[in-house]
Amino acid sequence: MNHSTFQSFTLGIGLFFTLPLVYGNSSSSSSFDGTLYINKSKTHKVAPVKYGFHYEEIGMMGEGALHAELIRNRSFEEATPPAGLSVKNGLYENVPAPRVKEKKVFQADPLIGWTTYPLSYTPVFISRTDENPMSGENKYSMLVNVTEDIANHPDALILNRGYYGMNLKTDTSYRLSLFLKNRNYSAPLRVFLVDEWGQRVSNVIEVNVGNRDWTKYSGELKPEKNVRRGMFAIQPMSKGQFQIDVVSLFPSDTWNDGKSVFRKDIVQNLKEFSPSFIRFPGGCIVHGVNEETMYHWKKTLGPIENRPGQWSKWAPYYRTDGIGYHEFYELCEYVGADAMYVMPTGMICSGWVKQSPQWNFRHIDVDLDAYIQDALDAIEYAIGDTTTKWGAERAKNGHPAPFPLKYIEIGNEDFGPVYWERYEKIYQALSAKYPDLIYIANSVIRVVGRENDDKRKDIPNFVNPKNVKVFDEHYYNSIEWACEQHYRFDNYKRGVADLFIGELGISGKYPYNLLATGAIRMSIERNGDLNPLFAERPVMRHWDFLEHRIFLPMLINGVDSSVKTSFFYLAKMFRDNTFDVCLDAAIKDIEGLQNIFVTMGYDTASKQYILKLINLQNKKVTLQPEVSGFKRPVKAHKTSLVLVPGKENTPFTPNEVQPVETEIGLDLNQPLELEAASMVVYRFK
Repeated sequence: MNHSTFQSFTLGIGLFFTLPLVYGNSSSSSSFDGTLYINKSKTHKVAPVKYGFHYEEIGMMGEGALHAELIRNRSFEEATPPAGLSVKNGLYENVPAPRVKEKKVFQADPLIGWTTYPLSYTPVFISRTDENPMSGENKYSMLVNVTEDIANHPDALILNRGYYGMNLKTDTSYRLSLFLKNRNYSAPLRVFLVDEWGQRVSNVIEVNVGNRDWTKYSGELKPEKNVRRGMFAIQPMSKGQFQIDVVSLFPSDTWNDGKSVFRKDIVQNLKEFSPSFIRFPGGCIVHGVNEETMYHWKKTLGPIENRPGQWSKWAPYYRTDGIGYHEFYELCEYVGADAMYVMPTGMICSGWVKQSPQWNFRHIDVDLDAYIQDALDAIEYAIGDTTTKWGAERAKNGHPAPFPLKYIEIGNEDFGPVYWERYEKIYQALSAKYPDLIYIANSVIRVVGRENDDKRKDIPNFVNPKNVKVFDEHYYNSIEWACEQHYRFDNYKRGVADLFIGELGISGKYPYNLLATGAIRMSIERNGDLNPLFAERPVMRHWDFLEHRIFLPMLINGVDSSVKTSFFYLAKMFRDNTFDVCLDAAIKDIEGLQNIFVTMGYDTASKQYILKLINLQNKKVTLQPEVSGFKRPVKAHKTSLVLVPGKENTPFTPNEVQPVETEIGLDLNQPLELEAASMVVYRFK
């Protein structure tokens, strides 16, 4: 079979060129794997899909990665159990199905991240204490008890390992701050950076611990050599006791010339994707498992010593809220995205709600007016004038100008009669004051055990269905299911609500699970008259948190790297190739489950046609043409992503998988070959 033949031809504009002409064997005896149908004359206008991020603190995507803080357990709150949950006989009380894996009682080392050195013995004893707290929001600190003359133990240290080690660079300084309270300690403390073996690699800062009130100290540490997995060290110099709290160490080279809390290399990758929006703070973090564990945005503002952090039902279970409500908007600005704030409705995770009888969820009673006011305050903080209470607070925190808030999602994965009533009350209150914002409603989710095949059948059950402007649908299912949904949205009734896919997860063997998401994406593209939004997830994971097991987020972040995966590249191929006119295109004549997919459109801005094709088969396939309207070969820009089972980008193999871009000659009237497990995009005029 002649896969790529060079042929010369002349375009209609008279340009002569020689390029590889892409087509398969045109012999009439060839066997084809399907038919590529395209009709240039059958078109409909669509809105280009807006691709954004679903940001939720899972898998240390923020802690230890995007959030550039190097100290782990900086406020000694990481072992704090979930508020409002009592434990009896090793199980949470008063929750349904307390023995399921997701409800395992949270336990963590109170001093996780911290240790003393030498490991065999040191007269420096550390413990977590609730004595003399800095504030009601910061209840715990570390008590240091030096029990012997330290001169006899010159190597004795307190170490913080950070999140799997600290990447220390000689061209970067590290800004240190910490709070100390003296009890009966009389000598200075020495603080510095060390390598993997505990050997000093930076300058030393001496801190005089004289004050019996909590006092903040700060300084700057500069490494003398590069260390990939270094540590932070505290060296006591005499016997005695003192307390330490809110220890923070930030590199000076964070995004925005060191002014932000974000790691520069990770933000650069996020910005390169160019998301249209960011959905924040989740996800299940929004509703928690009770009122106490819901997302309370006001607790995430201001100095870090005033942020208590929170247990989360998702690993790593505890978040510092270093990336808080204010930082969320800063991140949106840094990457050029609109903001989508997901507000709690007072409804908790359905898996933590008792049912009586079955499917009658007994949601907790809350003061809904308080949640409405809290949402109004949140919006005012984001876009209110600086003469308002919360607009002034935003200005005080360093941002007088409004943030790019565009969307408000009312709840996360909330559903049922209680939600339908609450949605209406919340929508009425918020839209009356902020009519220009776009409000998003939730749909039922599959994980509760039952799911409507058509999620939209619940829209008429809302108090006022006309107020459901955008409907968020979450899907977690198999490869086969995704393939079957390629025409799902074609059947949606128009004039009801715009489409938002806030979460999509396709399980199954890589790379076919990743490629299968393309079947859904193409269905969304083809139905762009629904003004679709699509939130990518999972956005990031920490490589060491994953224990170096292959997982498929868009970015895998290590202590010193941020790696774009095949997921990033596939998603970006959709992101970079949107269109506003959709052509009639399909794959025909496939036996069994469809596993080859196509969409085609026209981008009026660039005046280019865009053809996307995905092959889920584990073999190369050939499509015979049934194409109307494209009579001559054209010069095309081809982007091809070929995936191989077991071959993926990691911090060890960062460039294993990448799209290949070429300029070719394309004849749509000739058979077309697709590589096994691949996606290809052609752009041409």
